[in-house]
Amino acid sequence: MNVERKSIVVAHRPGRQLVWVIVALLMVTLALFIGRQWGGYESSAILAEKKLLDERLVAVEEDLKLRKEQLSSILLSSEVDAVALENTRQQMVILQRQIYARDEDLKLYRDLLQDTDSPSGLSVGDFSLAKLDDGRIKYRWVARQKTSKMKLISIFIEMQVAGLSRGVKTSLSLSELDEQVEAMPLKLEFKYFSIHQGIMQLPDGFEPANVNISLRYTWEKKIAVAQDFAWQYEG
Repeated sequence: MNVERKSIVVAHRPGRQLVWVIVALLMVTLALFIGRQWGGYESSAILAEKKLLDERLVAVEEDLKLRKEQLSSILLSSEVDAVALENTRQQMVILQRQIYARDEDLKLYRDLLQDTDSPSGLSVGDFSLAKLDDGRIKYRWVARQKTSKMKLISIFIEMQVAGLSRGVKTSLSLSELDEQVEAMPLKLEFKYFSIHQGIMQLPDGFEPANVNISLRYTWEKKIAVAQDFAWQYEG
């Protein structure tokens, strides 16, 4: 029995291929447009953040100028009795501390706006030690974050002082040296930077060599940044 075979002819339609090419071009164009719009939104957010920071900088500078004028007026006042003189002295100390703090804030704001070389992410810097007249040690350092999109972060900090205690290698936590620090790690939140300072009392027989400061995000166990600083006094 012979079976008759019939050929099936599929018509070639050049127009269909052209339609698919046009659809593909439209999809690529749409993707480029969306990417450009999103990039513009991110750029606008960064510029707005910088503008806000500039405004805060101007406000701090104006406040600093007012404080300095007040300090000058106090210094020019000489006809005061003993009680008024003591009050004036205390006001001068307070104003000087405020001016110093404002100057430090201004410096950090300027560095944040102008610095393009500092590492991205978290960093520790501006570490300093100063020996006080009573033998205690004043310390100061700054935690900073630098990202393309600044946001409030929450971190834990650890600070250890390593050295020799009667010839034996020893590492002491900040909570053992600064009575204002109850326990480590310390939790803190900041957006741009955070200044940390206090006063340490070293135990008898302890010879410090260096300070280690580490930072880690509260939602991670891994240390984000750790920095060692040699034990050196200012000046």
